[in-house]
Amino acid sequence: MNTLNIMANETLKQNIPLNLPDINSVLEGTVLEKKKKYLYVDLSPYGIGVIRGPNYLEAKDYIKQLNPNDKVLVRILEWNNEEGNIELALKDASQENTWKKIYELRDSKTTFPLLITDANVGGLIGKLYRVQGFIPVSQLSSEHYPKVEGGSKAKILEKLKEFVGKELMVQILDADQNTNKLIFSEKLVELDQIKEIAKKYKIGDIVKVKITKIVNFGAFVKVDDTPVDGLIHISEISSAPNVDIKKILQEGEVKEAKITNIDDGKISLSLKALESKKEESKKEESKSVE
Repeated sequence: MNTLNIMANETLKQNIPLNLPDINSVLEGTVLEKKKKYLYVDLSPYGIGVIRGPNYLEAKDYIKQLNPNDKVLVRILEWNNEEGNIELALKDASQENTWKKIYELRDSKTTFPLLITDANVGGLIGKLYRVQGFIPVSQLSSEHYPKVEGGSKAKILEKLKEFVGKELMVQILDADQNTNKLIFSEKLVELDQIKEIAKKYKIGDIVKVKITKIVNFGAFVKVDDTPVDGLIHISEISSAPNVDIKKILQEGEVKEAKITNIDDGKISLSLKALESKKEESKKEESKSVE
């Protein structure tokens, strides 16, 4: 920093109250300038601070990523050093860098392996860059979701403990440094995989579907022995009036259906669309017999 900056610093100090924050207090500042082994920070109205020496070296990887006008959290070490600046250290610089990496993984929707270190009845626990995070049961893939009759908590925990020491492929669902919250999701990875598989299909394709669940508005299915879910709406089950789905379909049954729509990995299908084709087939067969 030049002489003018030092003078400006002294002027600022003269114009502020004497009750300065205590040494080791944490304040937010704005990056002014980076030099070799020096980082200058504007701590208005208190003055200009500097991070140097061992405090700079400790945080150099993080400092490399900083630019003028970036906001940083700093710890006050000395209010007036020999150069007339406020001596500073970055607050938990390594932790700041860690959370920056976590946010990057979250925003880029990156998939990565997570070692499971513990489990409780609510889900699984693992660490990323030494920050502990959690996979809620609701964010486990359909393959790993603990299917337990009666919802016994003891049995759910027993199932979840089987994953301790194993790696699961996850993405970051939510992250917040201020509350130290880090939530992982295996389901997001599964959804991405399903979307990729769904891309090989197109509207008009005829596929085999397995009926997995019948509801009052239609039937849920799995498409072609893949993890891709589909829905046959009640209006697409049959052209007959007053359709009683359970009289036409049974869970576990395999049928042929026509794809009518694909939206973000979700597939809509129709059985009704194949009825006319079957009727035409029957007519052709009867003609050939005649």
